[in-house]
Amino acid sequence: MGPERGRSGAPVVAESQAPDPGSNLSEDEVARRWWALQPGALLPLSQGGSLLLLFPGRPGGRCGPDVRDAVLHNGEEELVGDVELHVRSSDWQTHGHHRDTRYNEVILHVVLICDQTMPPRRQDGSPVPVCSLYDAVITPADLRLFPLAADGSPVCWPCQRLWPEMTAEGRARLLTLAGTLRFEEKAASFVAALRQAEGRDPFSAYDVCLITALAEGLGYGRNRRFFRACGQRLLGFTTALPEPEGRASKPPPLDAARLQTLGLLVARWSTTGAWARLQPALSIEKPQQAIAELRAALAPLSSARSDILICNVVLPFAYAVALIEGSELLAHQARQLYHSYPALPSNQVTRAMSRQLLLPVEPRLACQQQGLHHIYQETCRAKRCGICMAGKKSL
Repeated sequence: MGPERGRSGAPVVAESQAPDPGSNLSEDEVARRWWALQPGALLPLSQGGSLLLLFPGRPGGRCGPDVRDAVLHNGEEELVGDVELHVRSSDWQTHGHHRDTRYNEVILHVVLICDQTMPPRRQDGSPVPVCSLYDAVITPADLRLFPLAADGSPVCWPCQRLWPEMTAEGRARLLTLAGTLRFEEKAASFVAALRQAEGRDPFSAYDVCLITALAEGLGYGRNRRFFRACGQRLLGFTTALPEPEGRASKPPPLDAARLQTLGLLVARWSTTGAWARLQPALSIEKPQQAIAELRAALAPLSSARSDILICNVVLPFAYAVALIEGSELLAHQARQLYHSYPALPSNQVTRAMSRQLLLPVEPRLACQQQGLHHIYQETCRAKRCGICMAGKKSL
């Protein structure tokens, strides 16, 4: 499902507030104005200077910044990061963002009313520029930093000119290549981690590395640092625990349920071993049977969550083990299963990239979905179109 939308059709921000006393303004109105901006809009800053909007980003989740991965230009360099939306600039401190690490990637505070002279500060101490949308110039006088068509309108992205001309087979081929690159990068990271890992009785070095990665994977879309730290604590390490999401006194119900399941799995694997429990499934030739066995090894996790962990953690981990041990058979099995794995649940990145690339539907294979993630992280997040594989006619 896409982001929730208000009556205006704009995405509703996570911290949507009731109108202020004596005012009809709300954060929904700020969001409506933000999403109405076009690339090339000039954003004057309350402290002087301005930023050029290259890409407005994508809606954030229910917690954390309202906008993720916006791309701005300050006249010297591109800035990529989050944007927070409020009615008043003082709302930054009122909402406690100055104490919240989740807002340390915010590069712009967008408001309607500037009621403070000093810019807000992130938890890491960095000041955040403030822009009032009442002052935004929709048609700036100088758009040299942004490509324009002959009629003065912004041109479409290179990928959007190329992809409609490609065949379905060509698009699938490119996404498979991108997904394979992501798989190999993950495997390379596991190789480095395995060479430094040490066992923690009763767990082997393989188990320590794998369980830590699985714990972090349970936090995808949630709070990865917190879940990773919890996994390490369950292994017996004295890792400091970050604060739960939203600076709450305890994790929210969904996180608590996942952590409980993680505890059950770690307790089970203390007898069987995590890698020893998962590895036999990779010797099964029929993909559906192999997937069923891997899901069973991760029960009582749901099939959807298990699939996410299998594709993002288990299979690249198995490929890394194959590289270390010189097992061509294990490498072939892990790679083949990855390439044939059915699609994972849709998420914000796959939806955003499907729209960006004008895909009629999301890919039906997990590898190709991972390809969308790879293109997004490597180039599309920062809109580095000049080196993006999705915008090249040949690779």
